Amino acid sequence: MGTFVTGGFGVFITLFLFVLAILWFILPFAIFGTKNKLDELIEQTRQTNTLLTALRGEVSLLTDDDGVLKASKKIN
Repeated sequence: MGTFVTGGFGVFITLFLFVLAILWFILPFAIFGTKNKLDELIEQTRQTNTLLTALRGEVSLLTDDDGVLKASKKIN
C-alpha cells in the first residue's frame, strides 16, 4: 500500500489535489468579480428593451394594421 501512494500515481494525486486547492481558493474571487459585470449587463439590457419599446411605438405610428407604411399608401 505504501508504494502505491509514493509512486507515480501518488505524485499525480498530490499535484491534482494541490491544483484543486488553488482553484478552490480562487473561486470566490472569480464569482464576486463577475457580479459587477453581470449587474452592468442587466442594466444595459433594460436600457435596450426601453429603446426597443420606444422604437416599436414609433414604427406602429408609421404603419397601418397590415404592416404597410402609411407614407407608401399616399404615394400610390
